[in-house]
Amino acid sequence: MTKKINLRMLGLIIVSLNSLIFLSFVFYSILIKEEIRSAGQLGLLPLRPQDPRSLLQGDYMILRYDWSLFDSSKAGNQLRRGYLLFEIEDGIIRPIRLDDQAAEKSSGMYSIKFYRSDYEIKIGAESFFFQEGTSGVYSSARYAGIKFLPNSKTGDKLLVGLYDENKKLLLPTKD
Repeated sequence: MTKKINLRMLGLIIVSLNSLIFLSFVFYSILIKEEIRSAGQLGLLPLRPQDPRSLLQGDYMILRYDWSLFDSSKAGNQLRRGYLLFEIEDGIIRPIRLDDQAAEKSSGMYSIKFYRSDYEIKIGAESFFFQEGTSGVYSSARYAGIKFLPNSKTGDKLLVGLYDENKKLLLPTKD
C-alpha cells in the first residue's frame, strides 16, 4: 500500500515539476516579447504587394518581404539558419548579408534571426492577422514594422504592425 502511495506521490511531483518548467519557459518568452515591444527599435521592412485575404483562416495577410534591396553576392547562400545583418536608412531596413553570428555592437549593423525555406528567406513573422472586415485598410501596406533590441545577440524580433508608403501605421477606423 505504501509503495502505491509513494509512486503516486512521485508521479504527482514529476508532473508538477514539468508543469512548472513549462510555465516558466512560457512566462520568460512573454517577458522577452514585452521587452521588445516596449524598448525595441522599429525598422520597416518593404513588402511585395498581395491579396490580404484567406478563405480558410479568416482575414490575414501572408507577408512576402521585398528582398530586392538585398545584395545576393553577400547573401551567404549556404546558410539555412542564422542572422540577417542589416542597417537602417531613413527608418527602412536595408539587408546587408546573412551570417551565422549576430552583428557586433561596434559594426553599426543590427541582426535578427532568419531561416531559409526552399524558395525564400523567412524571419518568422510571415503572417499578420486582423479583424474581420478591415482588409481594405491593410491592402495599402508597403512595410512591415519589425521591432528588435539593437544590442541583443538573440536576434529576437516582433511584428508590430503594417505601414503605408508614407511610413504611417495602418489602423482600422472605429465605426
